[in-house]
Amino acid sequence: MSSGGRPTGRDLLVWVMLAAAAIAGATRLGNLGTPPALVFDEVYYVPAARQVLAGQEVTEERTHPPLSKLLIAASIRLVGDRPAGWRAASAVAGVLLLVVVYALAHALFADRTVAAVATLLAALDGLIFVESRIAKPDIFLALFVSTAYWAFWRALAPARLARGPLVLAGIAAGAALATKWTAAAPLGGLAVVWVLARGRRGQAPWRAELATLLVALGMLPVVVYLLTYLPFLQSGHTLADVVAQQRWMLAFHAGLTQGHPYQSPWWSWPLLVRPIWYEYREVAPQVARGVLAIGNPVVWWALLPAVVAATVGAVRAGGVPERVLLVGGALAWGQYALVPRVLFLYHFLLPLPFGVLLVARGLGRVRATVGGGVVVAYLALAAAWFAAFFPLLAGRPIAVPHYQRLMWFRTWI
Repeated sequence: MSSGGRPTGRDLLVWVMLAAAAIAGATRLGNLGTPPALVFDEVYYVPAARQVLAGQEVTEERTHPPLSKLLIAASIRLVGDRPAGWRAASAVAGVLLLVVVYALAHALFADRTVAAVATLLAALDGLIFVESRIAKPDIFLALFVSTAYWAFWRALAPARLARGPLVLAGIAAGAALATKWTAAAPLGGLAVVWVLARGRRGQAPWRAELATLLVALGMLPVVVYLLTYLPFLQSGHTLADVVAQQRWMLAFHAGLTQGHPYQSPWWSWPLLVRPIWYEYREVAPQVARGVLAIGNPVVWWALLPAVVAATVGAVRAGGVPERVLLVGGALAWGQYALVPRVLFLYHFLLPLPFGVLLVARGLGRVRATVGGGVVVAYLALAAAWFAAFFPLLAGRPIAVPHYQRLMWFRTWI
C-alpha cells in the first residue's frame, strides 16, 4: 500500500491474479457430473471405494496404499454415489493445492506477487485441472507432498523447530506415502532442505534436532500410513497381512511392463509429447466430447528454462529457496528414470508444483529487470490457452473441426 493507504499497482496486480486464481479454482468444483460415466482409472478406484463403504474386502484396486480409496469413499458417502460424489474429494484437493502453492511460494520468497503468479499458473494448468476432476490418487499425492514441504519450511523458520508445523509436515508426509509410494523420493529431500535451511543461518545442523526430526518425519508418517490400513485390519486381517500386501504391491509395479497407447517416457513430459485422452466420443454428428489430460504449454515449455535459470542463480548467489525447489522437483521427477513400469504424463503432476514455483520466481525476476508488461503478457497467453482448451479439459461438447484445430501435434491425438 502507498503511504496514503491507497493500493499501489503491485497490490492491484496481486489482487487481480488472486481473484483470477479463485475463479479458476471454483471451476474445479462445478459440473463434476461431466463425464457422466467412469473414465480411465476411475473404473478401478470408484469400485474400490464402494467396497470400502460396504465393508468388503477391497479387490478392485490393490496396487497402491489405501488412502485415495478412503478419500473417494468419504466423498461418495457425503455427496452420493454419482459422478459428482466420485470426484468431489479430488476437486477439493485441487482447490487446496492452489492454496498450498500460494503458501509455499510466499513462505519461500516472501513475495506476494511471486506467490500470486505461481497460484495463477497452477490454476491455469490443464493437467492440474483435469486431475482435480477425476477420481484417482495423483491430485492427493501432489497436495500432500506440497503441504509437507510448506509445513517443514515453516517449521524451520525460527531458530528452534516449530512443533506445530513439524507435526503437520509429518502427517502430510504419511498421507502422501499412504497415497502412492512415489512420495518417498521428494520427501527424502526434506533432509536436504533441513541442511540448507540451517546452513543459511550459518548454523551446523543441530544434533538436538535429530531426535525430534526422526519422530516427526520418521515415526509419525509410519503411524499415519498404518492408520489407513485400519479398515483392512478390521475386516479380519493381521499386521502380517499388511506386510504381505506391501510385498505384493512392490512385485506388481516391478513387473508392470505391458504397454499402453498413451504411455510416455519420463524425459518427454515437460515437452508435452504425449498427453492422455481420459475420454473421447462423438455425441452428435460433428460434435465430440472428451477429457484430455495435458499441461499448459505456456507453462510447461518454460519449466526447463526456469530450472536452468534457477540452477545458475543458486550456484552464483546461493539462493536457498531455489535450491529447495530444485531438490524437491528433481527427486520427484528424476525417480521415474529408474522406474521400470509403464509411465504416463500424469506422473509429472508430482514434480509440477515445484516447477510452477520456479517459473513464477523467474517471472518475478523478469518483472524486476524488464518490467511487469512482459509478465502480464505471459500470463494472458497462459490464460488464453486455458480458455481455448477448456472444453477438452472439462468434457464439454466441442465441434469436431474446432477440436482438430486444437490438436497441434499428431501425438496429441
